[in-house]
Amino acid sequence: MKLSRVPAAVGVLAAAFVVACDGGGVGTAAKAGSQELPVDRLADIIATSQAPLEVEVARSVAELWVNYQLAGVAAARGDTVTANEDMDAGLWSAIDNMRVKVLYDSISKTWTVGSAKSDEQRFNDGEFMSARHILVTVGQDAPAETVEAARKKAEGIRAEATPGNFVRLAARSDEPGAGDRGGDLGVFTPGTMVPEFETAVLAINPGEISPVIRTSFGFHVIYRKPFSEVSNEVAQQAEQRNLFAAESTYLATMENGAQVKLSANAVTLTKDAARNPLGLRSSSASVADFAGGKLTAGRLADWIAAYPPQSQIRPQLLSAPDSIAEQFVRQIVRNELLLRKADSAKINVDADELGNLRLAFRNNLTSAWTTMGVEPTALSDSAQTPGERETLAGRRIEGYFDKLVKNEVQFADVAYPVARSLQNKYTFAINDAGLERAVEKARQIRAAADSTGGAAGAPPAGGAPAEMPPAMEPPAGTPPTP
Repeated sequence: MKLSRVPAAVGVLAAAFVVACDGGGVGTAAKAGSQELPVDRLADIIATSQAPLEVEVARSVAELWVNYQLAGVAAARGDTVTANEDMDAGLWSAIDNMRVKVLYDSISKTWTVGSAKSDEQRFNDGEFMSARHILVTVGQDAPAETVEAARKKAEGIRAEATPGNFVRLAARSDEPGAGDRGGDLGVFTPGTMVPEFETAVLAINPGEISPVIRTSFGFHVIYRKPFSEVSNEVAQQAEQRNLFAAESTYLATMENGAQVKLSANAVTLTKDAARNPLGLRSSSASVADFAGGKLTAGRLADWIAAYPPQSQIRPQLLSAPDSIAEQFVRQIVRNELLLRKADSAKINVDADELGNLRLAFRNNLTSAWTTMGVEPTALSDSAQTPGERETLAGRRIEGYFDKLVKNEVQFADVAYPVARSLQNKYTFAINDAGLERAVEKARQIRAAADSTGGAAGAPPAGGAPAEMPPAMEPPAGTPPTP
């Protein structure tokens, strides 16, 4: 079982950490335990990578380094983080997800998910559509003679086409794989296809073939499938659509009843939380108010931090327009309200599922220790006192980290729940001024390398250019939608 990082709600232990403004001066980018990440070292790491030279990238590297060093501190102290309260403080998002799911399964049984129309009537009315098509591709800017040749080819196919031979004729489509599936596009809803295509489908009756129509892809011959061919698929999609409509109504009613109101600076706080969730973790500033409570910037930061890296929530929120950021906040508020309902219903997590989460937690920490070479037994065999073991663990992790940034060793995944618990227990600091200074120095290093035509740093074994390991890769993506 993998440790989930998709958040469902909040409510966690106070953090035992410091996010410094000047911890150690601008010569230090981060601290964890007795170890420091110098600005110069961080600058070298990001300068010799292929990542963009931005503070967000430097912060990502510093956060990873902190998590590794905190894991080393725990190993040196023989702390396996096996106390339930410690693990559950990191597993809060997964635990609350389970609680909300139990609530959802219960309340969804009360929803009315039927429709006044039959599935066939909804299909005939265009609420659901299904079609096969044959495409003759031609660019929008193609010469007139090329366009005309494509049109004639499509018209020739249309002249031959009948409902009985359409599947066979689909082998002549220019669309990859169309012949294998008979040009089938399955069942779709309005807004799925380009407007010209959907207009052509709705202009004919089920079981009929359209005239040749043109879209940005080229010329199409379309067969609108009759309901009898797709009744099962329509039934499945109709049920999902009904459930979605009932869910949306329930959530909207819940939100309206709670009188949710976003603060004037909700977007600014959301972007601040996305930029630096650890820095805002203790903030009590209100992002949204609702009956009986509020969503603080600190709580929102917890939510954002709990999303998996591959979701790209942090960079997406930073680049998102205000409307998308506000939708994201409203989604978080809805989950908060659902959790309150789960609290009222006294919903708890299944003991077996919770046990599996805790087992995955322990396995993740143990695996990270092994990958970095800081298993508690290995440290105790080589060092006598706790201080000596912590120093040894720090040195070994520094050596591991040096190899990691050159892609010479396996990536050690310290999952969010484990990192969260370690951050709760041990002191660390991330120096914003140090991050900015590291980026400035990295730009100088890279510029100097570019001016001389050389590399900014020594390449890893094999001569390949250095790349960031998975957790350090520069983010990319589109704004999230709730």
